Amino acid sequence: MHAIKLAIRVLKENWFWLKWLVALSFLAYLFYAYRVQLANLLARRPDWTQFSLAVLVVAASITLTFYRWYLLVWAQDFPFTVKDALRLSFIGYACNFIGPGAAGGDLIKAGLIATEQTSRKGIAAATVLLDRILGVLALFMVGAFSMFFQPPALLAHPVVKTYLAVLWIGTVGGAVGLLVVLHPAVPRSGAMRRLVRLPKVGPMIAGLVNAVLLYQSRRRVLVFCVIISIVGHFGMLSGFYFCSRAVQAGAAAPGYWGHLLLIPGAEVGAVFIPVPAGLGAFEGLVARSYQVANEAAGMPVPAAAAEGAGVATALAYRVVSMLIAAVGGAYYFAARSEIDRALKRGRDEQGGDTVPAVSLQN
Repeated sequence: MHAIKLAIRVLKENWFWLKWLVALSFLAYLFYAYRVQLANLLARRPDWTQFSLAVLVVAASITLTFYRWYLLVWAQDFPFTVKDALRLSFIGYACNFIGPGAAGGDLIKAGLIATEQTSRKGIAAATVLLDRILGVLALFMVGAFSMFFQPPALLAHPVVKTYLAVLWIGTVGGAVGLLVVLHPAVPRSGAMRRLVRLPKVGPMIAGLVNAVLLYQSRRRVLVFCVIISIVGHFGMLSGFYFCSRAVQAGAAAPGYWGHLLLIPGAEVGAVFIPVPAGLGAFEGLVARSYQVANEAAGMPVPAAAAEGAGVATALAYRVVSMLIAAVGGAYYFAARSEIDRALKRGRDEQGGDTVPAVSLQN
C-alpha cells in the first residue's frame, strides 16, 4: 500500500511531463506500426490546394464557434466584447496542447474570464462549460444527421450500429435537456426554491438559476448558438475531409459523409483521454474509424493501408489545428504576464460570486 501511495503521489507531482511522455509514446507507436503506409502516402506528395482549403475552412469554423461563446457571455449581461472572446478563445485553443484531454484549454479559458469579471465569476466560468455542451450536442447532431447519407453496408456494420445508438441517444437526450432547461417552470419550481435556501451552496445555486432565467429571456440567442454550432462542426468535419484528400488517401479513406459520421466519435473519445490535445489517442481512433469504413466497403484496400491513411489524415488535421493554435500562442506570449497575474489573482481571491438581480418570483 505504501508503494502504491508513493507511486500515485509521484504520478500527480510529475503528470505535467508524464502526460507528454504518454502522448508521444502513443504517437511513436502509430508511426512505427504504420511506417510503410505513411511512407507510401508521403511519396505521393501532398495536395497543397486541398490542405489550404482545410486550413481556411477549419479556421473560419473555429472562429465561428468563438463567436458562439461571445453570444453566451453577452446574454448574461457581462461587460464583454467580440475582441475579448477571440482573445481568450484563441488562448484557450492554444492551451489545448497543454491541458489534459482534447478540451484542456477550456479550463484556462474559464479561469481567465472568471478573473476578468468583477462579479458573478462562477457564472462567467460556467459559460465555457455551456459552450462546450452546445458544441458536443451539435457534433452529435451532425453525426446523427449524416446517417441518412450513408451506404447501407456501413450502417449494417456492428460497430457503427452501436455508435449510431450512442449518437442518437446523445442527440435526443441533449435536445430534451436543453428544452427542459428553457422551460419557464423549471427554475421557478418548488424544488428549486428549496435548493436556493440551502446553506452554503444556496447562493451558488441561486446564481445558476438566475443565469438560466436570463437565457430563458433570450431564447433566440441559444437557438442561434445551436445553429452556429451545427454550421461550425459541418465546417470542421469538412476540413477533415479535405485533409484526407490532401494526403491523397484515395480509396483508403471514407467519403465525405463517412467522415461526418465517424470522425465525431473520434473527437469525443479523445476528450476523455488525459493527454495533451488527445495526441496519439485521436490519431488511433481515426485509424480505427477508417478501418471500420474499409470493412463495411468490402475491404477495397488492406486493413493496414486504411488505418495508415487514418493516421496520416489525423496528422494533417493536427497540423491545421497547430497553425490555428499559433494565433493563440501569439496572444498568450504577448500578454503572458497579464495572464499569469489574472490566474494568480483568481486563486487568491475568496468568493466573488454575487447573485444577479433577476427575480425568482412568478
